[in-house]
Amino acid sequence: MRDELIAAGLWDDHNSNDPGLSVTAAWQVLARIGAACRYTGRTGNGDYEYQIYHPETGAPIALGRGTTAALAMCRAALKARQETSSAN
Repeated sequence: MRDELIAAGLWDDHNSNDPGLSVTAAWQVLARIGAACRYTGRTGNGDYEYQIYHPETGAPIALGRGTTAALAMCRAALKARQETSSAN
């Protein structure tokens, strides 16, 4: 996960923490997106879900799922980055 976040410009390669393994680091990744996000619950199979919303319209732009909260947060951030990059 760390390498994917670095490639997307969401994590500093000099920081040895892996946001996919640390909720604290995952919050730092979400802060770089600059959009509202929230925990939306757990799926039927137990995965965590985080939703990211457009900062101006409030419309949902990305949903991340994962076996841990940190992984779900990072996946949501990556999807949001892809969505905002493709919109520009």
